[in-house]
Amino acid sequence: MKSGAGSPFDEDDFAEEDDGESVETTESEPELSSSEKTTATDREETTSDLPYKYRRDGVQDGRSHGNIFLRDEAEEHVEELVDRMDDVFENEAVYKIDVLEAAVLAVDEPDRTLEDELRKMGYGMK
Repeated sequence: MKSGAGSPFDEDDFAEEDDGESVETTESEPELSSSEKTTATDREETTSDLPYKYRRDGVQDGRSHGNIFLRDEAEEHVEELVDRMDDVFENEAVYKIDVLEAAVLAVDEPDRTLEDELRKMGYGMK
């Protein structure tokens, strides 16, 4: 028999049921080696280092749902902002939800702009 291989008759591999039948038990999954653990951790860290636009699977990922009710003039202004950001980031589709979030983040600080906030999200990196 190979070293490390147990006997097929070892009690560890079989458990008796109440009716006397033997049933094979499953072993736990093998643990990852330290190099496999490091690789998995590195992948997670690398992903978390990416800007939000590149970490998400969809535009709503990582966001809570919140309703926003706008009057017509405000809605038109949002559409103008989206169009303007589409012009700034020529080769990318700029999502309305990203523009709205960036506007909320930029509004409180005089040195923060809508464009800067969108760049932090990952726009303009292509």
